Amino acid sequence: MVNILISETDVLFQCGLQYFFKDFFSHVAQQDVTFTSDFTADSIRAADVIVLSLCQGEYFTCFPELQARQQGIIIGIVEEDSGIKALPSCYQDIIFISRRAPLSQLRLALFSAWRVTPLNKYRRPSISCFECQQKTLSPQQVRIMIGLYKGLSVTDIAKELCISEKTVFTHKYMLMHKFHLRSDYELIKLLNRIAEKNNWANIFHQYLNR
Repeated sequence: MVNILISETDVLFQCGLQYFFKDFFSHVAQQDVTFTSDFTADSIRAADVIVLSLCQGEYFTCFPELQARQQGIIIGIVEEDSGIKALPSCYQDIIFISRRAPLSQLRLALFSAWRVTPLNKYRRPSISCFECQQKTLSPQQVRIMIGLYKGLSVTDIAKELCISEKTVFTHKYMLMHKFHLRSDYELIKLLNRIAEKNNWANIFHQYLNR
């Protein structure tokens, strides 16, 4: 039995992935599959394949649940799969696949990874969380992110934090550059994902609940 964890908010896309995996493993491994969407340390520990739906920039943030991973393959569904470097240690062997990629590309990548998985048992990276390359933010950047998340304008954020509008614009630019974001839409989407997490060193939630 192949255990597959799919963390995907688009129900139709998730159904398509389930159909794909059933077909793939029935032919390649002659095994049945079981699915879960419960993204917890226990489900990650038991999963043979983990599929994460990642918005732009989210792959630079921390997923502490992945520290429980003990086996298998991790696939990241992204908007585009080019130029992704300097990732957190939990992502070092992730397979990035564009959401718009043909199924043949996913099939080839999964076949290559599955073929070597029994031979090369997954080993947790020796890099500690203190050495992790996840993107970090200054307290001021977190405050500005909170303001943007709340829908405040640059002028409102500047007044609330008693800083100039130019300073807010500069920090916003640095944030977008740090997370490879290309538009305000991608920034807000990333902020929404971060707000849903419970692992941003509690800083995001601390400021959000004030």
